[in-house]
Amino acid sequence: MQAIEENFKGFLHNVPLYTDSCKCDHRRRIDHYLFIGDTILAIETDEFAHRGYKEANEVIRYDDLYCVFAGKWVWIRFNPDQNKEAGNENKTTFEYKLEQLVIEIRKKILWIHSGENKEVFDITKMYY
Repeated sequence: MQAIEENFKGFLHNVPLYTDSCKCDHRRRIDHYLFIGDTILAIETDEFAHRGYKEANEVIRYDDLYCVFAGKWVWIRFNPDQNKEAGNENKTTFEYKLEQLVIEIRKKILWIHSGENKEVFDITKMYY
């Protein structure tokens, strides 16, 4: 949360998603999200890569959120926990992961502003 707040303006943190066009019953929360035109950039911190979560439940969650905002969604799913880099015995440090997350958020913001995000859902998973 601190890295996002120090580097970016306008992200909402851990509040239900509401729009003027939907009076939805659910109170799904997104860790961090930012409206950019017709797109929501959503950052999820997935502790332990959400290994205990069922894929079907994640799909239901995406569907619920799409009912609230039927625009484009760009997701960054970020695992902050210790893991080993592919093909390397060294563990990726948390500090390095945060640096890479900030870089990825900047890339996605530029990508969205330039109109290059064409798909309804784009999901980037970091450190899974």
